[in-house]
Amino acid sequence: MTLRSRLVLLFGLVALSVSAVVGASSYRATSSEVAASTDEFLEERAADVADGNRESPVGRGGRRDNGGPDLPFDPDAIVQTTTRQGEVNGTSGGELPITDAAQRMIDLKPNGNRRASGVFEDITIEGESYRMYTQALPGGGAIQVARSTAEDDDLLQSLLSRFGVIALVATAAASLIGWGLARRTTRPLRRLADVAATVADTGDFSVDVPVERSDEIGTLAASMRTMLEALETSREQQQRLVQDASHELRTPLTSLRVNVEMLDRIERSTAEISAEDRAAVLDAIASEVAELGSLFDELIDLATDSDDREAPLELVRLDEIVTRAVARWGQRTDRPIAVTVEAVTVNGNEAMLERAVTNLIGNAHKFSPPDEPIEVVVRDGFVAVRDGGPGIAAADRERVFDRFHRAETTRSMPGSGLGLAIVAKIVDHHGGEVWAAESDRGGADVGFTLPVVSG
Repeated sequence: MTLRSRLVLLFGLVALSVSAVVGASSYRATSSEVAASTDEFLEERAADVADGNRESPVGRGGRRDNGGPDLPFDPDAIVQTTTRQGEVNGTSGGELPITDAAQRMIDLKPNGNRRASGVFEDITIEGESYRMYTQALPGGGAIQVARSTAEDDDLLQSLLSRFGVIALVATAAASLIGWGLARRTTRPLRRLADVAATVADTGDFSVDVPVERSDEIGTLAASMRTMLEALETSREQQQRLVQDASHELRTPLTSLRVNVEMLDRIERSTAEISAEDRAAVLDAIASEVAELGSLFDELIDLATDSDDREAPLELVRLDEIVTRAVARWGQRTDRPIAVTVEAVTVNGNEAMLERAVTNLIGNAHKFSPPDEPIEVVVRDGFVAVRDGGPGIAAADRERVFDRFHRAETTRSMPGSGLGLAIVAKIVDHHGGEVWAAESDRGGADVGFTLPVVSG
């Protein structure tokens, strides 16, 4: 069932329910008023006869105990009186039955002139419904007054039919209004669905989202537009990553192929190669293989862990993370590392921050002379790694954290250009900033700053 059909059905059901409640309430109120009016009429008519304000059936020559003629007494009601023995004393307009409730009134025999309250009953005479009122007379016996309810029943039946017609008309009108509103409401949703279908068919994330509204649908359209822009950006980044990666992979693969082909030619020919030359070729192959392995590892880190937006962040000691990273790096090399740390608490992920510090130290190690120490400083929420190498040219400092970016002076050196890009991704995930400057020794001063948690 479509959303439009559901809205039409909902509007119709609401209108039908409201009409039913209003109709039932009105019918009950009208029925109660009609019944109360009839009872009031019967009670007043009985009181008039009992008080002598209206001539009794006997006084008008109505039928007596001796079987006299029945004469009409009241065109609006049937009036009948009984003796204290329960016998009909006189009638006007017909004979009324002596029911059990009427007999109790006859047997009541109130004292003096005090009038007892009467009883109301619904009876049927010759297939026609009547409302009857019986009241005990002070002198004994009772007076009975009945009135036909056929007109009242017809009125209530007509009212019920009208309520039914009104309910049907209201339901139809509400359904029609609901259809119009649903069509107007779902039109922008259909346009959004068309946009989604176009994106799915063509893969074009730059398609326009033609919905400009300030309500919830407008918010949905804006979110969809933002999502498409993010997907377009992500695809561009992926394509650029693939292009850059293919370019970076081509150099070590070409070198490997050349070295392997050279070894193959040597093995197939009768020429001899010195042990030094063979060792140099094998060292070159091993170096290129190690470079490829490092490149693959950094690509995986860049595509997964370092860009993991779901990584949990918690309160951590940045100085302890840096100290631990320096200690692990010291186990891999003999290069001296001077550490200056102050206690700093940040909101972060320990594994990701340690990887960032390790990459900074590795970058400094790669570009520093063997006898130059590396300086690591942690203070006021920033981590700085300084070396005594050639440094970073001012023109390259803005792009040094881009993927695969390598300065002209470092293209011949090992590395993929991804280490600092991984650092930038990690720091961005933590809400910090990275920088690249010149150290006091003329080398590179590379690091990042994170928001400090006080206390």
